[in-house]
Amino acid sequence: MQLSDRSLFLLNMAFVVIGVLMLPSKPDVGIVTIAFFGSGAVFAGSVILRKWRSAPKAERVMISGGVPIRPSRMLIGGLGAWLAALGVILTVFGWSYGIVFRGLSIASLIFGCYLLAAVLVGWLPSTYIQFDASGITFGHRGFSYVVAFDNIAGLAVAEMNRNPFLCIRLHQPDIVVVTPPEKHVDALKQIARSEALLGAHIAIPAQQYLMDATLLAQAIGRYVSEPAARSELSVRSLTPAA
Repeated sequence: MQLSDRSLFLLNMAFVVIGVLMLPSKPDVGIVTIAFFGSGAVFAGSVILRKWRSAPKAERVMISGGVPIRPSRMLIGGLGAWLAALGVILTVFGWSYGIVFRGLSIASLIFGCYLLAAVLVGWLPSTYIQFDASGITFGHRGFSYVVAFDNIAGLAVAEMNRNPFLCIRLHQPDIVVVTPPEKHVDALKQIARSEALLGAHIAIPAQQYLMDATLLAQAIGRYVSEPAARSELSVRSLTPAA
């Protein structure tokens, strides 16, 4: 049974308090406990704050047309810095915890450093989305594909590991326009993987793009149901607008 966000936050905070109490007698154990469960508390607290501040449904939402929208470099870099710092703390102070714990600690350090380096050299973010009157472009490393608004069959907001996703189902996944064309098979494989994982042909991690998933779904839904509104995407406009 999955704990509620509030219960998860309180549970992690309880272990943080235990870690603080252990500092005088067992500083290594206390530091590891504070670092590990403190990270969990920060994550759970951010989820609670995000849901509390969730944007209300607007009467009308518009999106900037013709502009590639990429995931936040600051968000990815911040995640990398957090994982690297956590990995250093757990490796240095938790070395006596055994080989499995040491392996996880080192993995956190390596992955965190990779994210930081990838952001600094421009490898990440490697994806983008772009809205045009013709449809939505989903860009990936080495290829991109366009989904026409008329090909969108349904929209839904879902969560995976407490992260919000906008899930898009298509009428015909195989008719997306892929650039370059020889990457058509790669695009279809990615769509199939998304469907297997989340039950949707396309899943947009809205938080990575610093977007509200509900408002994004509302905006796309409007362009799907009102073809005349798509002309707004031919020019660069401000978002959101009411």
